[in-house]
Amino acid sequence: MRLLGKGHSPEFWVKVRESEAFRHYREVLLKYWNENLENFEFKALKYSDFKLFFETGNRSIYERQYFSRRRALESSVPLALIFPEEKKYIDMVNEIIYVMCDEYTWCLPAHQAQIQTNDNTRPDLFATETGCHMAMADILLGDRLEPLIRSRIRAEVKRRVIDSYINVPNWWWENAKSNWAAVCTASVAGCFMLLFPELLTEELIARMCRGIDGYLSGFNDDGVCLEGCGYWAYGVNYYVQFAEMMREFSGGKIDYFKHPKTKALAIFPQNMFLSGHSCVSFSDSGRSFHYFIPTVHRLKTEYPDAVKVFPIEYGTYDIGCGRLAPRLYGAIWFDEDYYYHPDAQEGESEYYAPDSQWYVKKCENYSFAAKAGHNAELHNHNDVGSFIVAKNGRQLLMDIGSGPYTAAYFSKTRYDILEPSSRSHSVPVIDGAYQLVGKEHGSTSVSCKDGIFEMDIASAYGNEALHSLKRRFETYDDRVVLTDEIDGDVSVIERFCTLIEPVASEGCIKIEELTLEFDPAVCELSIHSEPTSSATPVPCYMIDFKLKAGVKAFRATIR
Repeated sequence: MRLLGKGHSPEFWVKVRESEAFRHYREVLLKYWNENLENFEFKALKYSDFKLFFETGNRSIYERQYFSRRRALESSVPLALIFPEEKKYIDMVNEIIYVMCDEYTWCLPAHQAQIQTNDNTRPDLFATETGCHMAMADILLGDRLEPLIRSRIRAEVKRRVIDSYINVPNWWWENAKSNWAAVCTASVAGCFMLLFPELLTEELIARMCRGIDGYLSGFNDDGVCLEGCGYWAYGVNYYVQFAEMMREFSGGKIDYFKHPKTKALAIFPQNMFLSGHSCVSFSDSGRSFHYFIPTVHRLKTEYPDAVKVFPIEYGTYDIGCGRLAPRLYGAIWFDEDYYYHPDAQEGESEYYAPDSQWYVKKCENYSFAAKAGHNAELHNHNDVGSFIVAKNGRQLLMDIGSGPYTAAYFSKTRYDILEPSSRSHSVPVIDGAYQLVGKEHGSTSVSCKDGIFEMDIASAYGNEALHSLKRRFETYDDRVVLTDEIDGDVSVIERFCTLIEPVASEGCIKIEELTLEFDPAVCELSIHSEPTSSATPVPCYMIDFKLKAGVKAFRATIR
């Protein structure tokens, strides 16, 4: 059973070695090896670093060493397949698996729950991935691995992943609607199918399918990934891995490529590019995006008329954190025809996702994105009515995207932090207060027609004195016109956010090549900044227009 497709064939890896289409794939791997692995130090994962998360909320110090090992495996396994005569690559695979098998837990401290008692078989994202990646290395490299290494792989994957899954009837992530359900379920399934197929009963297969169904339930019918573009690349890669493996394992009886949501989520990334690599950055996303090449190629094979492949410079083989499976699929799912003949280019387009209430329009002069929605979405930001304007390859009026992941970022104090708070989004401030978290704090009366996207965002504020706040975006070839109409006895500050220092003049704000025009007779302008939460903070500029007493409408033209 060829669960890893072409990856089982030595002749395929010869092609990866020799084909010009795979040159970039090879170069990235060799560059990382030459810069990081020639004299790689197997540094200890120290207890003092492990417990930092529980003491201070810091994740980075421990994770730096943890992920350096995964990156070594991610690079060494495909290089050992591409260059089998080079002993150093297979030697590194043996070494790195040996030390990973010695780790107290494969789970990250941030997901460990407690450190009072021994708990080293908890299956989080990274524990299940580690098991699956070792299984893939074992299956593809076979007897080229040392006998002890192969034996240890089976023993540790059995103890940490297989037994952990069987002995606990329902891990929390099996009921999640987020990427956790896809990543963990697909990785556990991979461990079973690749190393322990005899243990995979009908009951366990049904349980895994329920987990995958839960992941799909996190998508609306329009296929939008509410967690953000990066999470699309992460979760969907593992979802497609599961779909392909399970279809092969079940002899076609279980085929998630026939699920109606799969085609819808397949076209999501092609609609998220704004200008160049700048992208729609709602939720915990970055402001730039490279689509994950192998996943898009694989989905293009299933849905050739729907999925569009951008030129290779818009893509990447890397979704971060040293993940071997996506790196291997970077070769296995890669299609030379799509590489040489991409069928998507930058140009004018319009996209509206009615269930998620995301609107994206790309014109020759600008690109624009806005959202309605509610404030209890996956990886939520309080951002109902927020919008983005991009030109010449980057956002100018911005959604600054995700903040750094710390304990506080995923705690009850999340919305005290700049990035997920509405104070860093281009939405009004009402009576000095920001938007509130919760599904009830969302948009109403949403419509999108003929380039006009409008909604009522009053409910996002939970202010009884605010009866309605009708926000309307009118998009034209050369400009966007924003109009807010306020019904209620409240004070209003209209806010626009950017990381580029704005320059003000009478009735006009310049943000480099973008112009924001307003009527100074109806408002008082002020500009201030707040540092972002990143390790190297930069100022987030808030352009505030405080509406004068009695003013019930605000209009701005962006061009």
